[in-house]
Amino acid sequence: QQRNNLRLVAPVDGVLTSRDAEAGSTVIAGQSVLKLIEPSSLWVKVRLDQGRSRGLAAGQAASIALRSNPGLPLTGKVVRIEPVSDSVTEERITLITFDQIPLGLSIGEMAEVTVQTAANQSGLTLPNAAIKQTPEGSGVWKLRDGKPVFVAIKLGTSTLDGSVQVLEGLGAGDEIIVHSERELSEGGRVKVVEQLAGQRQ
Repeated sequence: QQRNNLRLVAPVDGVLTSRDAEAGSTVIAGQSVLKLIEPSSLWVKVRLDQGRSRGLAAGQAASIALRSNPGLPLTGKVVRIEPVSDSVTEERITLITFDQIPLGLSIGEMAEVTVQTAANQSGLTLPNAAIKQTPEGSGVWKLRDGKPVFVAIKLGTSTLDGSVQVLEGLGAGDEIIVHSERELSEGGRVKVVEQLAGQRQ
């Protein structure tokens, strides 16, 4: 009966990854003796910037590119969003599962994950290069009667191609200065061109 009380029984079928105690060793309550993983329940732990996590929700599709095979992204989905964020790095911790566990997957491998969030991308968008950061916040140089005027804007989510959603501050048809060779000033004279000199289409 005493030997049965000391018998270790795995709760699931899995793979033994480490043995932390040898036969004859003395162990205390709570000490690890064996470590076991269940391959069918592996997930990727992802840290996402809080500023770009708007619209994140469980069940959303994800693309997983493993470091060992970056050219072949795998499909997955968000299964859990940790309720406590990392206040030091300003990141949200999210768990992503594979739709199908790839062969030869190694535990602890690095991966790059792209999550298809449900954030509203409709409405106005700007190239990221047009946005200027000031102590008062974000803004852009807008042409008004042919002269530059700095306008404060409120930004939404950003996309992988460098576009940023504009929530407030601009309207449809507004002309925005994306790049200028010199520092702009309110009401200064500018010459508008479609592209910089020597730049190819």
